[in-house]
Amino acid sequence: MDLTQPVLLTAEGLEKLKQELEQARQRRIEAADRMKEAAQPGDIEDNPEYEQAKEEVQRIDDRIYELNEMIGRAQIIRERHSSTVDAGSTIELEDDQGEKVVYHLVGAVEADPGAGRISLESPLGRALLGRKKGDRVSVAAPAGTLEMRILAVN
Repeated sequence: MDLTQPVLLTAEGLEKLKQELEQARQRRIEAADRMKEAAQPGDIEDNPEYEQAKEEVQRIDDRIYELNEMIGRAQIIRERHSSTVDAGSTIELEDDQGEKVVYHLVGAVEADPGAGRISLESPLGRALLGRKKGDRVSVAAPAGTLEMRILAVN
């Protein structure tokens, strides 16, 4: 995680991070309680329950830190109504076989290609930026070069 760059998010993505942060804080309280219970006999050496709870607290603390950093550096992607592909655009594409696909261009934190949300930083995202309806894009992929035509930009 680059701590100098803004984290591009949709308003929905920011809300999801805030919800995850609240859930992580609750899990942290529960894990700390388990750690205290495991330490009750006073002997924490060679106590697997204590060690497990301690490791869980550390993992949760790390995630809370990461979420706080992302939320603090969040830059909301504004929905734009432009004919040029930019952050937040929804793009309808057609490949050389005539198969159509729709992608929403988002920041890396929200990327989920299976759900149609691709990162601005992905090869396809970078190839699409600044393009317009009717443009053709080529993207190098593990299976070979993908050739696609932009059908619509919303």
